[in-house]
Amino acid sequence: MMHKFVYALFIGLATILFGITLTAPVTTHAAEIQVAGLSAADAIIKDENGQVVTNSTSFDKYQDYTVNYNWSIPNGVKVAGNTSTVTVPSGLEPSSDIAFDIKDANGVTVGTFAIKAGSSTGTITYNQAADSASNRTGSLSFHAKGTSDNNNTGSGWTINKIGWISGQDSKGTPTQLTWNVAFNSKSAAIGNATITDTLGPNQTFIPDSVYAATGDYDANGNFIPDGGTITPTVSVNGSTITFSFTNVNKAVDMYYKTTPQLVNNDGKWTNTATSSNGGTVSATVSWGGSGTGSGSALGTAVLNKTAPDGTKLAGAVYKLVDSTGDVIIPELTTNENGQITINDLNPGTYSLVEVAAPAGYMVNTMPHDFTIVAGDTTPVTVSAVDDKDTDLGGGGSLDQGSVTVTKTGANGVALPGAVFELKDATGTVIKDGLTTDNEGHLYIPGLAAGTYTLVETQAPEGYELNPTPTEFTIPTTGGNQSVTVTDQPTSTAPGTTTPTTPEEPGTTTPEQPGTTTPTEPTTPTNPAIPEEPGTTTPTNPVTPEEPGTTTPTNPATPEEPGTTTPTNPVTPEQPGTTTPTNPTAPEEPGTTVPTTPVTPGEPGTTAPTTPVTPSQPGTTPTAPVAPTTPTVPGTTPETPTTPSEPGTTTPTVPGTTPNTPGMTPSGQGSADNGTGSATAPATSGQGTTTPATTDRLPQTSDQPAPIAVVIGLLMLVGLGGFVWFRKTEK
Repeated sequence: MMHKFVYALFIGLATILFGITLTAPVTTHAAEIQVAGLSAADAIIKDENGQVVTNSTSFDKYQDYTVNYNWSIPNGVKVAGNTSTVTVPSGLEPSSDIAFDIKDANGVTVGTFAIKAGSSTGTITYNQAADSASNRTGSLSFHAKGTSDNNNTGSGWTINKIGWISGQDSKGTPTQLTWNVAFNSKSAAIGNATITDTLGPNQTFIPDSVYAATGDYDANGNFIPDGGTITPTVSVNGSTITFSFTNVNKAVDMYYKTTPQLVNNDGKWTNTATSSNGGTVSATVSWGGSGTGSGSALGTAVLNKTAPDGTKLAGAVYKLVDSTGDVIIPELTTNENGQITINDLNPGTYSLVEVAAPAGYMVNTMPHDFTIVAGDTTPVTVSAVDDKDTDLGGGGSLDQGSVTVTKTGANGVALPGAVFELKDATGTVIKDGLTTDNEGHLYIPGLAAGTYTLVETQAPEGYELNPTPTEFTIPTTGGNQSVTVTDQPTSTAPGTTTPTTPEEPGTTTPEQPGTTTPTEPTTPTNPAIPEEPGTTTPTNPVTPEEPGTTTPTNPATPEEPGTTTPTNPVTPEQPGTTTPTNPTAPEEPGTTVPTTPVTPGEPGTTAPTTPVTPSQPGTTPTAPVAPTTPTVPGTTPETPTTPSEPGTTTPTVPGTTPNTPGMTPSGQGSADNGTGSATAPATSGQGTTTPATTDRLPQTSDQPAPIAVVIGLLMLVGLGGFVWFRKTEK
């Protein structure tokens, strides 16, 4: 029995633990973005008169202050869904919960600001619109009170007044103000007394909201009620309210309420009270603030997708990639006009890469680059053409192809405005006036199979014309060919290799014919005198036949090398008149034909070697893997519950006395005969109800993490296994 009880106890505890684990508010948190200008040291503090407060470490709790910030976000920082912390300077705190939108000049909300009453930090939460600008800056301001009681001089004053927010809606917007007017702090028997209170703009008096308690003030300025009340006669004339009292012999602590109207999410309400016994005092209640955000307009890009014949192509799918290779938008599809329009692009360089072609067409793998310039709102136009897919029945001809030309400078920058002409294999110009677009690209469709030549006819401004023809071939299977043509800037002479200056013509003497000499030829000094013409046998040569019987071919003794070819031997002059120049001893007479010397070319006629066109860099980079789309954080916080109105529990007062507002404010005032403070009866206090924690945290869009469910299930399975093991063990 004991074992069964223990098992049951274990199972019960496990069930409880599992339930707690499933319901535990485990959350993931929004990222904290470091934004310049939101620290306490960055704050600019102004008093009620708009004067900047400097070098102060003590702020009066009865004075209203405005805390101001100027912030900025670095370019390229993604802030959508994330938060930044705003730090309140020491000695200041908001007197009530504050929340409002931060908007740009066009009224578009870029974020929200929220801070709790008495808190030292607030939070800015950004939305998607905050990422739609560059050079982002903004301002933020909200109202706060001091935390020091600098002017409490005890009793002795004639009249005093303070006010506060006593009701707010679910968004924190004030719905009710409570005003406290105290007079006769010395509890003198003054008889009749009249308090005239003038309401400032944007508030309405609430009838039957008046409550006046009697009592005394101690030396520290604290009101000590005696349990009594006094009921004035109230009259309203526009914004002037008159409270008439009779038989006043005690200090009076009076309250009444007004309904405020809010202008531009920033409220400041002021009332001024005057006593018939002397003295005038004013009080101000402030709430809210304002925030702005601005930045340079972002750019727009428009892609126009067509077929080679100009037909607009719908259904082409592209991805947008930034200069680092990150995929910004994974899927963009051309509409019925063959267009894709991309708005809100930050300055920088991007590429549109086709990932799927329309039916019947081939994917154009060429990335289409474009650049967004800061502040330039003119849409950037990108053109792209897809060839028909003959293998998929796209209707294209087998001999149809295309070429994509990329024009760049020596540093690789794209060059728009270069003009080309296209020649076929015969050298005939078949297209001219072909100009590269803003991306430095030129697309020529509809080319039959064969060899073509591109010749640049006009270089872009600032660059030298590239005279080198660029040849490419369209295969019989068609398809797109890619070529790259590079221009040099005008500041650099064309080409980097200086050709060698040739020597003066004729300065190099060609070798004499027959300079290839057999082994140890004998050079005769003077030929022997022939007895008969042609009968003289030269020294060491082979003895020729009778003169005239052999016709030598190209004898080796011409005056000009290789210029005279005698048909018949000429009768030689007298012996000794002709000295042959290094004759070559032939093996047989006339069998050696001297080599004709090469005539040297004219200087400069040898063209420098045509530089080889660099190979086209790979135009189809491996598509980066698209990142997994993160879970979108919840952007709509759970609506907080409407805060309870302070002071709703009030002791019943005989007659027409209204309920007592619930606050314990202390205040100060000025009169002709002194200053002091007033303290209201202590009740539950003022404030709004903090919204309960739900599945999304307010302001940060945090969400519950599912890891708790997994842990709970694992624990339950483990416990079940333990119980089963113990049972089988027995």
